[in-house]
Amino acid sequence: MSTVPPHAVALAGMLAAATSSKPRITETPNAIRIEVNLPQELSNVTRSTILTSLGTADRYGHDRTDDGDSVWAEIDRRDRP
Repeated sequence: MSTVPPHAVALAGMLAAATSSKPRITETPNAIRIEVNLPQELSNVTRSTILTSLGTADRYGHDRTDDGDSVWAEIDRRDRP
């Protein structure tokens, strides 16, 4: 059984706190992917917190669907400081 790296847990926690949504974590052999739904309205502080959090990931993006918006971040599996 694999263990989610502390950096991924911290990122998930920051996104959860900023969005008031439960993050979805998907593990692959090479990366951890964290996705979270965005609230319909984002304050400047919330937007800044989300962008700062995403900036700690190796890759990140934004998805827009008919059901709403979400952001995702991926952290490569490797030794992290």
